[in-house]
Amino acid sequence: MNFKNKLLPFFLAIGLLTSVFAQEEETGQCANYYKGTYTLKNGKIKEGYIFINDCKPHLFQQSLRIIDEKSFAKYAKGKKIKKKAIENFKVKEIKAFALENGRKFRQVKYTDLASTTKIGMLPKRFLLEMATDGDITVYKKYYRTDNGIIHKEVSDSKFAGGPEHTVFMKSNFQILIQKDRSKNPKNIRMVTVKNYFGDNDEIIQKYQKGEYEFRDQLQRPAAFGFNCDMVYLNALVKITNDYNKGINMEISGTSFDN
Repeated sequence: MNFKNKLLPFFLAIGLLTSVFAQEEETGQCANYYKGTYTLKNGKIKEGYIFINDCKPHLFQQSLRIIDEKSFAKYAKGKKIKKKAIENFKVKEIKAFALENGRKFRQVKYTDLASTTKIGMLPKRFLLEMATDGDITVYKKYYRTDNGIIHKEVSDSKFAGGPEHTVFMKSNFQILIQKDRSKNPKNIRMVTVKNYFGDNDEIIQKYQKGEYEFRDQLQRPAAFGFNCDMVYLNALVKITNDYNKGINMEISGTSFDN
């Protein structure tokens, strides 16, 4: 065995250790168990601590890991949680869940019409975070970082790691919008705004006058794919909240500050 071949196992071991440390660092920065409630498909509401990994959001969008108060107390002390103490739920078993910190999620069925494969265009169930809820609901669909189709920008951010990756994953997503609960939500970049807000004359007039920043955001191209960022989302939430509050020419003497 020459000198080069002797070094190869050494570098492989170093690379493996680096990967392990990076994974542990990511978990510490991105993931935790959060107190909350979850609603089962039969309508029963239960309490527990729900595992959220913001660096790998596709995990909680497809399934849930939940522990009870006793297990969380051990976890908070740095003790390892036994597998049997973790309840695992598939997306179809959960109607919705909410965290004590205010984040709310709902099960929705979404068809990705932008997919390039027939399988990708089949409707799938997700547990998506709601940015606002009401007559019109806005969802954030986060990106996957493992398996399947991964955008280059997401992959680059993942390998760069660090706090910046956490910020990137929280600040970049696709936005889905839903008005009729009997129909699946659609990607905001593939809809006609008038179909959602057109039945409110005052909002449409304000929109046409440029009083809503969302009009400008619609003209801004995505950095990649159908991506949206927080600026885009906040602009959409502003007009959506006004609509959900019932702002209309028939209503007067009421403040609609967002």
